[in-house]
Formats: sequence, structure tokens, C-alpha cells
Amino acid sequence: MINKVHVRYFKRFKDQMFDLSDHVVLAGPNNSGKTTLLQAIVVWSLALQKWRERRGPDSGSQAKERRGVPLTRGDFTALPLRLMDHLWTDTITALTKEERGQGQKPGEPRMLEITLEGRDGEHEWKLGFEFRYNSSEQLYVSPAEDAVPPAAEQLSVVHVPPFSGIGHAETRFDRPFQDLLIGQGKAGDILRNLLWEVHQRGDGDGSKWNEIKNQVADLFKVDLLPPQYVGVPHIVCEYERQELDRAPRRGRVRLDVASAGSGFHQVLLLLGFFYARPATILLLDEPDAHLHVILQKQIYDTIRRAATKQNCQVLIATHSEILIDNTSPAQILSFYGAPHRLAIDTERDQVREALKRLSAMEILLAEKASGVLYAEDQTDADLLTAWAKVLRHRLSSWLGGLPLIHLMQGRRPKDARAHFFALRAVNPAVRGIVLLDGDDRNEPDADVLTDGLLVARWTRYEAESYLVHPPMLRRFVETRASPLMAAAGDNYLQGKLPPFLYQEPNREDEYWATTPASKTLLPGFFRAAGVELPKSEYYLIAETMREAELPPEVTAKLDVIADALGPYAPPPTAAMDRNDE
Repeated sequence: MINKVHVRYFKRFKDQMFDLSDHVVLAGPNNSGKTTLLQAIVVWSLALQKWRERRGPDSGSQAKERRGVPLTRGDFTALPLRLMDHLWTDTITALTKEERGQGQKPGEPRMLEITLEGRDGEHEWKLGFEFRYNSSEQLYVSPAEDAVPPAAEQLSVVHVPPFSGIGHAETRFDRPFQDLLIGQGKAGDILRNLLWEVHQRGDGDGSKWNEIKNQVADLFKVDLLPPQYVGVPHIVCEYERQELDRAPRRGRVRLDVASAGSGFHQVLLLLGFFYARPATILLLDEPDAHLHVILQKQIYDTIRRAATKQNCQVLIATHSEILIDNTSPAQILSFYGAPHRLAIDTERDQVREALKRLSAMEILLAEKASGVLYAEDQTDADLLTAWAKVLRHRLSSWLGGLPLIHLMQGRRPKDARAHFFALRAVNPAVRGIVLLDGDDRNEPDADVLTDGLLVARWTRYEAESYLVHPPMLRRFVETRASPLMAAAGDNYLQGKLPPFLYQEPNREDEYWATTPASKTLLPGFFRAAGVELPKSEYYLIAETMREAELPPEVTAKLDVIADALGPYAPPPTAAMDRNDE
């Protein structure tokens, strides 16, 4: 069994230690490094295999020094490489100026290192390999230790990649060609080979084949028939549907395994690898792909029971909420932020919610963000950005950059709380604020508030209500239409607004709290003025406003947001654009 993996300069990881004791589920978003960790173990296993072949006791080698043995690009059948330097972080194979130590010269090789640590009974062992780049087609590998521990030599690593479809027919393939197909992402093309090997070889008494047969029958209610490869050009693998009404077997239709669904194929592939290639370390990459949520748990339970029975360690890379929910936090390695083992149920729940709720961009932004703003929709976010610039507010730098803003798009405000909970799987220190329209007064703050997440509400019905300023709207229309049309729009507002609000639009009144301006006043104004302006472009109005035309509440809300999000950006400079006074 392996307890730790340490990699240096391997693909995305410049220097990373992974804690892998016991069965482990690797959980995280796409492109976060889960598959890279599995590949590191595969490359370590390949290095051990080639070293034993060429320098081991049975190799006949007389070499006394621990000199490297060559590995060619063709040896990496389980890990397709276009160029050998793609194994190195940023494809840089020589130490950079910052990485070179005293006395090291330019061109000094950047040694890629993969080290595994494990335990065999009461004895701990450690074995690392160093990889030195030679050319786009070849590298040299050598062990970092003087001797290879016997426990490390006994490790058998099997990598099961994601299922990508089944071939229409298979002849018998030898193991090297099977590995080549796996490396090409065609694991489904050896499914029949795996089943044939289990049936023909197994463990001599047919028990392994019977286990697969029984498991498939329980899961899919079909009878898996013994594979045939005598007198036919291809391996024949068929199944029969079980008759639920207990009808006689006579006349039951035999179907080729290719006729079944992708979930059936995925399960057969997993079981085929499990029994055809006994392993001490089984690496499963997205075994939940194509599986119904109920089937995911059944397969996961089957694999864990069989692994325990065969004393096999299983590492599973997954996006499945089901697998995560059914795993102890101590057995989950999270890839949100720096890879780390979880400790408590709350952390596991955060990872599950992150997989369900967070987009790739939100994950990237959350890693370094100090805060997140929850806005009703894109229009609200755009209005805030425009107003912050008009007011030369300290929040303007944040809003004008790459802010972490989550749009609720009409969902209930308490959904922001669930999203914020998920964000803390990526960045436990992140803070947030939910900005709600005034029409959300019936939503209790308690449904949203949580540690680090605040709630603010506009006094008026909605953010667009603060755009209703007759002189400013008339000026805006005059840049797009004639003064006559602007006057027509102004006449419309004069007829709709209470006289005192037409004269003093920044004055607060219950009228603003009950009037949906984006559905009534603003569309009516633009129709009267003969101007087409969709709601998504209302920020153009906000950009033309003058500081004196904005009610004090707008500044107050920007202050509240800025205080809630924390120190996120430098204060604005005098060089910021200003509107004409």
C-alpha cells in the first residue's frame, strides 16, 4: 500500500505532496490535477518496471553505478505524449535562473521526481525516481535510493481510464497492445479481451468469472454468457435478459454486449479490469461516468468490498456527489485549492456542493478573491459598476477588474447561502454580501445570513429605480434622438410621477418602494421618446449620470459592499475618468 506521493516538476505540480493512506477519493473540478496524480503513479510504476528489466537482479546487468536507463516516448503506452517535455511543469526541462542553486550553471537539468512512500505490515518504505530529459523522444530514469525496497517491487499498479465507447468487434490483443489502446483513450476496445481473460484464466476455479456474472445479474438483471473465441475471428461476448415472469429459458434472445447501454459497458469495464488485472494499487479515473446515480453507489460499494477482500488499495478520481457523500471525509483528497485531505463532515459537504454549484471561472476567481458579491442579475452588476465609476468610489477598481460576482437570476436568496457554502471549499476565508431588491423584503435575513455572508437591500423596489431622474433621462435621449423626442419622453414621466418626485427625484418616498421602474416607468419613457433600449443596456444610462443625480443611498450601498468584501483593491486614483459636473 502507498501512503504518500511526492512530485516535483511533474506536469501542473511544481512541488506537491499527496497523502493517500487507505482507499482515497480524489474530488475536485475538471483540470484541477486529479488525473495528473494518477498519471504520476503510473509513470513511477513504469520507471520501476523498466529499471528492473535493465538493472534488476534478473536483467544480467553488470553495471555497478546507479546510472539512468532510457525511456522512450513509445514506452508511455498508458500516458500518450506528443513530446517528452510535456511531462515537465510548463514543459521546462532545465532549471530556471530562480531555481538554480549556488554553483549551478545555465542548462542544468531540471530533474523531474516522483517518490512513493508506503507501508508493508510494520515496515515503512520509500522509493523515488529521477527523470532527466534527453530529447523529445527520450529521457533517462534512475532511482533516488541506493536499493529498491522489496515491498515497492511487489506493487502492481493498474490504471482504468474513463470509458469512451466500445469497439464493434475485437480479436485477441496481447498486453502491450492493450496498454497502447488504453493510452489512446480506447479502453472500451479491450472490454471483450478482459472478459475473455477472466473466464479463461481467472484463478483456476471459475470463481472470478462467477463473481462478475453474479454482480452483473444483480445490477442489470441479465445473464452474462461465457465469452467464445474458438472457430470465430472475433471474441464473442453475449448476454441474455432475465425473464421476470419466470418464463422458460427456451427462445430467450442472445445479445452482443455492444447492444447494451453505456452504463452497462462502464460497469463491465471496471469489473473486467478488477478481475483480469489483479492489482495492489487500482487507479480509477471517473468510474461514475455514464452511470445512473443509484448505480454509482452500488458500483462504488461493490468495488470497495472487493478491494478489501483482495487487499487492494483503490484511488478514485471523481466528480460524483454520490461517491463523495458515501465516503468518510478522512478518505477524501480535495483538489479545491492546494490538494488536501478533509477532516470533518462539513468540509466534505462543501466539496460536494462545490462540484454541483461552481463554474470553472468561479473556482479560479475564488482561489484568490477576498469576497463575493451576489447580485440579482447582470443588469444590477453593470449598474453598480457604472455608478462606482461615476462616484469615483473605492469599489470601482474591484468592479472594473475580474470581480467574483454570482448572479442569482431570479432564484431564491437562500440559494446564495448554499453557493457561498460551496465557495468556502475553494477558499475558506472568502467573505460575501447578498444585494437584494426592495421587493425581497419578505425574505427573512436568517434564510441568507451565515458566517461571513451579509445581506443588504435597496430601499427602492429595484436597482433600476435609481435611474428615474427626469433631467438626466432627457439629456440621455438627446444624445440619441431629437430634443423633441426627448421632450415627449419627459412629458410621459411628468404624467406618471407624483409632482413632488418629478421635481425632486432623489427624494425618498413609498412610491419608489412599490413601483417596478424596469417594467413600467423606464420602458414607457423610452417608447414615448422613440428610443429602443433593452434592460440589458440600462448601464449606459448609469454611465451618463452625474454625482449629484444619484441618491445618497447608492453611495451608502457601495460603502456597505466594499466594507463586506474587505481589502480587495487599491483606492481609485485622480486619473480616473470623471463625468462633467
